[in-house]
Amino acid sequence: MAGARWWPALSAAVVLALVSLASIAAVTSRLPGEGIGLLTAFRSVSEVLNAGVVWAGLAVLSGWLARRPLHGSLMGVVASLTALVVHYGAGRLLGVYAPAIWAENAAWFAIAAVAGGPLGVVGAVARSRGPLGLPARLTVPVGALLEPFVRGGFTVSEHLPWPDRVSGALSGSVLVAAGVAGSVVVVVGATRAPRRTRPRWS
Repeated sequence: MAGARWWPALSAAVVLALVSLASIAAVTSRLPGEGIGLLTAFRSVSEVLNAGVVWAGLAVLSGWLARRPLHGSLMGVVASLTALVVHYGAGRLLGVYAPAIWAENAAWFAIAAVAGGPLGVVGAVARSRGPLGLPARLTVPVGALLEPFVRGGFTVSEHLPWPDRVSGALSGSVLVAAGVAGSVVVVVGATRAPRRTRPRWS
């Protein structure tokens, strides 16, 4: 695989890791009762950036950049693990996270190692105009559309603080809107692209 294709994927991993960390730091640095509206906005942005579909989308993007499914599988795992290491590592250095953060989030590393490969393959296959291409390209938009409902973003308990309830609905609405828009773009694009190609597997 051309080495140059690694850099965009790894750069995307670092950017996601740091932007996600910045959003979390912005939320945790707010004092109770201080700027409720701003806290709600920060929390909403943080929930979108830390949505599962966004992190899964990183592996899909990595596979897309790799072009070939076998390479995409490897790149999906490497990019996902890189994002986690940078996110938690920078968080520890900046004092955002406690030392126990590594053990507390070990499951995410396992998930990245297991799911990063298949998601990378999806990204590579998404380049194809064959029968598998369209479902592959719809993976991330449909995931964004469904995630708020799966995680209960619109059914937050009334016992939670006001910012938590509002941010759940706001972030869920953003994901649904992005999912719908992305799905429309993908489907419309498929109707305008008669060229058919098959992914190369090595």
